[in-house]
Amino acid sequence: MPRLLLSLLVTGLLASCGVAHAQTLESIRSAKHMECGVVTGVDDWNGEDLHGNLSALEAEVCRAVAVALLGDASAVTIQNFPAELEALNALKAGKIQLAIGVTPSASTAARFGVGFGPPVFYDSQRLMVAKGSGVTDIAGLRDKLVCALDMTPPERILREELTARGIPYGLMAHSEQGEMDAAVAVSRCEAATAMESRLAQSRAGFHAPTSNFSFLPERFGINPVVPAYRYGDQIFGLTVDWTIGALIEAEALGITRDNVAASKREDLRAEQLLGRDFATAQALGLAHDWAAKVIAATGNYGEIFQRTVGGPYHLDRGLNALWTEGGLMHPPPMK
Repeated sequence: MPRLLLSLLVTGLLASCGVAHAQTLESIRSAKHMECGVVTGVDDWNGEDLHGNLSALEAEVCRAVAVALLGDASAVTIQNFPAELEALNALKAGKIQLAIGVTPSASTAARFGVGFGPPVFYDSQRLMVAKGSGVTDIAGLRDKLVCALDMTPPERILREELTARGIPYGLMAHSEQGEMDAAVAVSRCEAATAMESRLAQSRAGFHAPTSNFSFLPERFGINPVVPAYRYGDQIFGLTVDWTIGALIEAEALGITRDNVAASKREDLRAEQLLGRDFATAQALGLAHDWAAKVIAATGNYGEIFQRTVGGPYHLDRGLNALWTEGGLMHPPPMK
């Protein structure tokens, strides 16, 4: 029944969305090439982008989608955009077919006419301290000086949180990211707050070892980073969604870039992922072994995370661990 339901769902979508999705898929397949945008961020803060540079991870997802559709990780041009706004404008104008690195919201969906895929990264606001500060949690910030970027959401949330908890503190507000990083590096403030990815990127750029700085346990909200595609591109969107799901499912099953060719197929989930179950492939118009090709080209989600974010930024998986390991990453049923 699930296979039949998926086939009926996709058939219905094909009939209802007509021209829009056909244009995207036909343009990609006729050109044998895809245009994908990623958000690099800028050296200093701007109001459109609070995250660190996640473009390396986002580019790997672009390549994974290219493999799913075209069987070739090189069949994609990856365009860099300094902020989400530029990437979304390019997507709306048809200059790219997929934008990765977007924060989903109803207003963004309505303004740009886009739909969103599943998160490729979960960010959250954190507090970072020097290990020698003696501060181990937010309560330890009493009467301490905290660095933040002036008039940003993290600065506002910090003020609200500490006020609500009755914790007096001092604020050192900065207008530029580089200015704040310099202050943190030389301990002009006892703590700094920003999105975790941005703090991790800053920490990796300090001359001091990254182990000299650590995150406090508290998190303030969750901010998912997702792909966006034009509204009406449902079949293309499903391909993006299921490609991301395949990367996560592969990690859950212990299937890696190195062992995918030799992975045992006795497990039903592995069979469904690696090509023995044709329902999803047929419904989406993909090769039966599309997921195996994706994993062989890029590795699973954990491998991608480690080489693009975890290793370079010395960042633990945290929220981006599998749901079975305390994180939020979970695959859809791959059938």
